[in-house]
Amino acid sequence: MKKIIYILLATTFLFGCTNDDKINTSESAVTADDGGANGKVINPQNPLDKYIEKNFSKPYGIDILYRFLEREIYRSYTMAPTRYEKAVEFINVFNYLFIEPYIKITSQKFLKEHSFNTIILIGEPAFNSTGAKLLGFAAAGVKVHLLEINNLDPNNIYWLNDNVLVFLYHENAHTWHQAKLYPTDYEKISASDYKRDNWVTAWNLSTRDYLPAGFMTAYSSFNSDEDFVEMLARYIVYHNATLDCGCATTDSSLDTNGDGFNDQLYNAWKDKFWNYGNLSDGQTNYESTNVWEEQLKIADVKIRPNETYTGKQKIEQKMAIMKKYLLEEWNINLDELRAEIRSRYPYVVGRDFNGNPVPRKDFSVLPNN
Repeated sequence: MKKIIYILLATTFLFGCTNDDKINTSESAVTADDGGANGKVINPQNPLDKYIEKNFSKPYGIDILYRFLEREIYRSYTMAPTRYEKAVEFINVFNYLFIEPYIKITSQKFLKEHSFNTIILIGEPAFNSTGAKLLGFAAAGVKVHLLEINNLDPNNIYWLNDNVLVFLYHENAHTWHQAKLYPTDYEKISASDYKRDNWVTAWNLSTRDYLPAGFMTAYSSFNSDEDFVEMLARYIVYHNATLDCGCATTDSSLDTNGDGFNDQLYNAWKDKFWNYGNLSDGQTNYESTNVWEEQLKIADVKIRPNETYTGKQKIEQKMAIMKKYLLEEWNINLDELRAEIRSRYPYVVGRDFNGNPVPRKDFSVLPNN
């Protein structure tokens, strides 16, 4: 089973491979050998362990491990355990922005059958030899390690999108195409530009020249499977003017740049991005503040003069295949799933998109159930 290493590299991720085995939530309770017939439990289940077992392990087969397990540590990196209170925050965020939306659009049975089965939480980030920060590790469709949970910002949707949610949406989508392959026409669209391990050096990240090749991120060019799940995850977390702005127009006097949107309404819409939180981490803009159509505009050229289609046309062709595949094979309307997830954003940040106060979710305490 392929393992993916996510590394924060500009606005992309870096990946690698190995094998992983499933582990069980019961390992959160540590047992010592006291020399007798029965082991002595030296770290019994606490309320969080019981909550995880009741609400994730039993109904969905998803184990979430936050205690430091020696055999789950990659010795190439320095790693630290997750603090209990940050694990609680993650559990609540995970339930609200992953579990509940997927169940509402699909079903409990579907989620149990088509999702990763283990999440391992690591407290601090890890860094590779070049100083690039790792976001996590993943066995595609099986096990995911999430790093930097001790820095989790539970009420900052852009932080959550960039550091946790896009990773989870990406990995979960692997389970779909592994069960039922998407049409081979998808791979043919960018067949000549998949780079495998050479994707890291193949593109100029500052100019985003992967976009004219028909890839939404540089890592999308690894192969068609990663292309599929990367594009799906970005479609969910990016802002989308066509779906969300309500400012489309055919009046050229209102649309001076020819993007199909009323200039004044479009700019007013973008100004509201701030209502969901800071647009950057203090150094770079969060990737999830991107606008889907602005990425397509960069892509609207040909990667080579003899190409039949621009990168924008390739991305749109892939999206059409993806949406049709999800609807016909899984009865999932991707736009409905995206809308359900994003309808929860106001209650994460404590105000709606227009800046009006709304009740903010308290992710610091476990629900009483």
